[in-house]
Amino acid sequence: MDPIFSPVLCDDAKVVKDLIINEMEIKLRDLDLRKAYLELEEILNLKDSEICKMEGQCNLADTIDEISYEIGKEPNVHGPLDWGNAIIDSFLMSYYDGYAIEDVAWGRIKNSKQWETLTQITKENQNVRFNSTLLAREVAKPLLAYISSVLNDEKQLKFILLNGHDSNINSLMASLGIKGYLLPEQYETTPIGGKLVFEKWYDKILNKNLLKMEFVYLTVKQLRDGSKLSLNNTPRWVQLSMNDCPVDLNGFCPWEDFIKVLKNVSGI
Repeated sequence: MDPIFSPVLCDDAKVVKDLIINEMEIKLRDLDLRKAYLELEEILNLKDSEICKMEGQCNLADTIDEISYEIGKEPNVHGPLDWGNAIIDSFLMSYYDGYAIEDVAWGRIKNSKQWETLTQITKENQNVRFNSTLLAREVAKPLLAYISSVLNDEKQLKFILLNGHDSNINSLMASLGIKGYLLPEQYETTPIGGKLVFEKWYDKILNKNLLKMEFVYLTVKQLRDGSKLSLNNTPRWVQLSMNDCPVDLNGFCPWEDFIKVLKNVSGI
């Protein structure tokens, strides 16, 4: 993985490690995924599985997650949150790839309500692993530094595209203090192909630069259908805002305030 997009832990100082683990523990304690785990157990027929018969792993809802903090690796958890995330991610990818319904999760996901319940696990997996302030700034350091350097460049390019991962988007958003949001017609908050967009605008009347942030994405149906995007079939987008850069009625915040936030979290 390119170092800019590698969301790994680099600080081995005990005080940093303890603070990050504490952030993760608080999020784990606040989880309420029992309904989602029971739904997944039913789909997997876990009680009749080999892992239940041979290793005694017969339920997810009552199994405890263990936090993993290793230098050079991503912050992680070992347990139902990790297992559930991997399983549901495979269901989603097969659904997005257009597989027949009977070939997605053995045909056991029948409706949107089930998807909404199950994807709570993938959302919370990202939330625990990448969406805490100190943790996010630690793993997003290279990306924050790069973004800060290009956005502060006086010879700024007109268009910059970075291709990363959902972990990059989540840690970047947490680092900058971007407020929570919902994506209509989507089960996820960072679906495949989603884009965090920073737009620089210029107000001639006020003679100042402004920032507008948006999350651009495809709906579940657009992804599954693989339909060609056009002016008649556009991607969707939602407006975003930051805690320390309040937006006006038109969705803009002062560019200089955004740069202050960026410098503060990136150290550049």
